[in-house]
Amino acid sequence: MSEDPMVEEFFSEVNDKYYPQVMEGLEMLEGRELAGGIEILARPLHTIKGVTGFMAGFEEASRFTHKIEDFLKKVQSGEVESTDGNITLLSRGVNMIFQVLEQLREGNPDEEEQNEVLELIREASDSGQEVAEVTGAGVDVETRDGVTVIRVKDPRVHLAGHFQPIISAILSIEPGDSILLDLGEVLTFGSGAWAAMASMGSTFKIAACNLSPEARTALYAWSFEQTISIYNDEESYFAGQ
Repeated sequence: MSEDPMVEEFFSEVNDKYYPQVMEGLEMLEGRELAGGIEILARPLHTIKGVTGFMAGFEEASRFTHKIEDFLKKVQSGEVESTDGNITLLSRGVNMIFQVLEQLREGNPDEEEQNEVLELIREASDSGQEVAEVTGAGVDVETRDGVTVIRVKDPRVHLAGHFQPIISAILSIEPGDSILLDLGEVLTFGSGAWAAMASMGSTFKIAACNLSPEARTALYAWSFEQTISIYNDEESYFAGQ
């Protein structure tokens, strides 16, 4: 497997680029610089997940990385509490990605250790979701120049109950129509909420404006700007239409 030129090129990228980035992110996590550490970790993990998904024999690494990435998003959004134990578990999972890659390269994966970490992550995630029965503050919807403007009223949009009113409002609109999410009253908009919006980007033309720095960071950390257009405010959006 290691004689494949694609594999060799990938591991060269891992060693020279992705591993140093991940180490920097993990150091920030350990120093309790959570927002910065997670932002640094997001891109290399996303790339590793994507590339290994297309490499014969490395699909297991893609699946494992995907689950670690999901846990990272939950910690970022607050769905899973950022306790010392959960941060340590996250660091262990991220480090194990590289261990899994090397094991697959050598043809000797250790599924037992992988399963142990994934079970701990499942337990931590389930524990975090026990308090997730929440209802969002809702949205105000109006039509302006043929565009549906959805103004989000919840100051913190992270869990499913928070962003369900947004999804309901979007689903009431005709497919293909333009939508502008006004987040002027939102302080934080989690990665899970952005993922839910981005998943509807192939059906609707979705843009967002008035993002707080935290909401903007979460958006760009997971490259959702490729699906959702960003504007400073409503006027700049309509000026460009």
